[in-house]
Amino acid sequence: MLSAQTPIGTLISEQSRTNFTVQGAGARAMGLGGAFIAVADDATAVSFNPAGLAQLLHPEVSFVARGTQRSVGYEDFETSSRSRVLAVSDALVSSTRFDPLFISATAPLQVGGRNLVLQLSIQRAFALTDHTQRTLTESPLTTASGLPVQLAQDITQTGQIDLYSLAMAYEVSQRILLGLSYNQWRGRWDLASASLRTTGTTQAAVAFRQTNAMDGENLNLGLIWRWPTWSFGIVHRTGFHADYTFATQLSTSSGSGGFTGAPMTTGLHWPAGTGLGFAYRPSDLWLITADLSHTLWSTTRYMSTSPRLNGQSFFDFDKGDRTPNATDVHLGVEFLKITQDGTVIPLRVGLSREPQPVVDAITGTQRVMNHVSLGSGFKRGAVGVDVAYRYGWSSRRASQSLEVDQILTRTGTPSVGTEHIREHRLDVSTIVQFDRHPLERVLRHLFVGD
Repeated sequence: MLSAQTPIGTLISEQSRTNFTVQGAGARAMGLGGAFIAVADDATAVSFNPAGLAQLLHPEVSFVARGTQRSVGYEDFETSSRSRVLAVSDALVSSTRFDPLFISATAPLQVGGRNLVLQLSIQRAFALTDHTQRTLTESPLTTASGLPVQLAQDITQTGQIDLYSLAMAYEVSQRILLGLSYNQWRGRWDLASASLRTTGTTQAAVAFRQTNAMDGENLNLGLIWRWPTWSFGIVHRTGFHADYTFATQLSTSSGSGGFTGAPMTTGLHWPAGTGLGFAYRPSDLWLITADLSHTLWSTTRYMSTSPRLNGQSFFDFDKGDRTPNATDVHLGVEFLKITQDGTVIPLRVGLSREPQPVVDAITGTQRVMNHVSLGSGFKRGAVGVDVAYRYGWSSRRASQSLEVDQILTRTGTPSVGTEHIREHRLDVSTIVQFDRHPLERVLRHLFVGD
């Protein structure tokens, strides 16, 4: 059995974690398929490319919220063990949640005849709340293979990883914008899992609970090179070493093999990532944009004085190279319709492909999320509202450890079948602008002088 001082909850939560991509927050960007690195011209720019903040000419407050409905289907799973072939019943699990995604306050001022922009923001980088509840039946394919087995499994994960940022961007010239954000990462999430196996009149139960906390800090560095009809953007997110604390508890119906572990703090290396973006404006009404982002997920590993834990992957709990790096592709198009009263109504469509840092240990297949998005909104005067809908899907051959004790002991034969993921997202962004002159006078007095 694995040591009590092991974050084994990461293995259990992998079965319910379906989306782990570093991405920005904003309905306009999501309507463009997430391709915003070279555009980044609203208050959510800090989450894509902080250099874009230098394009903001008015003080702004912004708020972004998200609703997510996700379903995971398991089809045609079979378990082959001890000369027995068991057909596992199909299952479909779904969950719905709502999250505040981003809030910010932005203030521009003139320095040296150029725009300098300061911003405070909070972003929900990863919403880790999910609930998986299912009942499966392993049925022998022949009557001589023994009794059927019923498996009831309930996994609940609650919490998030939030990003607290202080950003600054400067218009170095008409062509060059530079930006920097200092980010405090704060993660808090809990995991509870219960598994009940029934064979005839015999039952065996395993219950597991883990609390997790992560704290770290890094920098995002951005640049935008802009021309009248096109712009190029680059952003680099530095890696960092985080403090990771966890405490685990395991109980079994047999009364043996359980434990309650004291809280343990270890190091966790969080990966660096780099994104490139290109935007083309064939006219004042059209925008075509594309992003390419690469994240070094293979370096996300524990740093510990424990030889057992040190160097193991955060995602698959393995010291090998199974956890892959990921390159995301985002594409988007926007058309602006301007009404007679001056209201701007955008129409957006986007596509994206986001490989996840999850490769199945048995089938060797990587989970890849594909998305198509639609967006619109309006901008009138000082108020802008954007709405975007995104549909995501993924299918792959995958294995499942149907019981927690299979994960804890690394024994038993996982079931293999087809995993289908379907996801619906709705983002809503609101941005309100203010007259810049009163605030500019105050900021200039505080940071520049009279």
